[in-house]
Amino acid sequence: MNTLSPDSLLFNAHDLILLMAASQYLLLAILLESTRRRNDISSHLLALILVLNTFKAIDVLLIWSDSLRNIVLAWDPDILLLGGFAYWLEGPLLYCYVSAVLYRDFRFKPLHLIHLLPVLVLGGILLWQYYWQADATQVAMMTDLDFMWGQLMTHTITLRNVSIIIYGGWCLYELHRYRRLLRDNYANLEARERRWLTWFVSGFVLIASWALLIHAIGHRIGEDLANILGICTNYFTFFFVNSLVFISIRYTHLFDGIDDQRNIPPEPASPYFKPEQVDRLQNFMAKEKPFLEPDINIELLAKRLSLPERTLSRILNQNFGKNFFEFINGYRVEEAKRLLRDPDQQSTSMLDILAAAGFTSKSTFNSIFKKHLGQTPSQYRQEHSVK
Repeated sequence: MNTLSPDSLLFNAHDLILLMAASQYLLLAILLESTRRRNDISSHLLALILVLNTFKAIDVLLIWSDSLRNIVLAWDPDILLLGGFAYWLEGPLLYCYVSAVLYRDFRFKPLHLIHLLPVLVLGGILLWQYYWQADATQVAMMTDLDFMWGQLMTHTITLRNVSIIIYGGWCLYELHRYRRLLRDNYANLEARERRWLTWFVSGFVLIASWALLIHAIGHRIGEDLANILGICTNYFTFFFVNSLVFISIRYTHLFDGIDDQRNIPPEPASPYFKPEQVDRLQNFMAKEKPFLEPDINIELLAKRLSLPERTLSRILNQNFGKNFFEFINGYRVEEAKRLLRDPDQQSTSMLDILAAAGFTSKSTFNSIFKKHLGQTPSQYRQEHSVK
């Protein structure tokens, strides 16, 4: 009975892992497009990113699998290298996606087209160096991957991974800036912090960083070890796309961004505020206790006070030296202290105390309380309990 040798197999185990990852990326993209609203920009961008990663995975398979590469070369050599354009598009789309999730006023602008310049430059170079060559020349260039080991593709692979890392770093900076803006607009941050988005961006950055590292040191560590480490990238990609399945199920229903303060024109009014406005705020906080509402934000509070949102923000920053998060939660800590000292509340659970004070998270309640008083709520209750 004849047996198949490893060389005769169309796919080996490592190829199948990458093929499964490509399939999952594509299925996630189709699921996203079929279930989200048609005017949801962030969902369309995410679907495009997932499709690009499908092309990236297929590009790796077609180029580095000897059996598949030979089939493609015999059929149409122009198919090879097409997936490489996805790397250059991934970074810009990743940045646009993060911006669309974080900021509800995100819109595409003509200036965004500048991000396509690297793709156009690469396209021109590949047309000249590969696609305009005769089929026989293309086959000779790619049969033993001489073209891939040349200086042009060596520099191209380096730069495309650097591009993803730079755009990923830009996205992480935007996430950091977004969290600062949250504290100026919201008192409860748990549902808006987008921690899953940090993982999403970091995954692409880590995979690109790993690929860049292997590409940089491959000729120094020997072909066998370089191949093993390169194959690890397939498995990282597979595990990452599976984590995206979990994220898509648990978190992607939370898209409700905030306004990007850079797009809000400066207020033409005087840079100062009136003492009467400060008094109005303090009286409202004492009588109406809006801090007890879990979903209170600066926009709602400004409307109730009949103040411009920017004026209220200025009052908090300049008169109280606090952002909205600190201002509201300061009142909540005082309310929690009152409840914890109340003899009638001694049997009330800590979860009920924090909810009654306007908090929605036990971890946030404990950390803010300890920051204000230097002790936990339980320690405070024990210290002030009636003997």
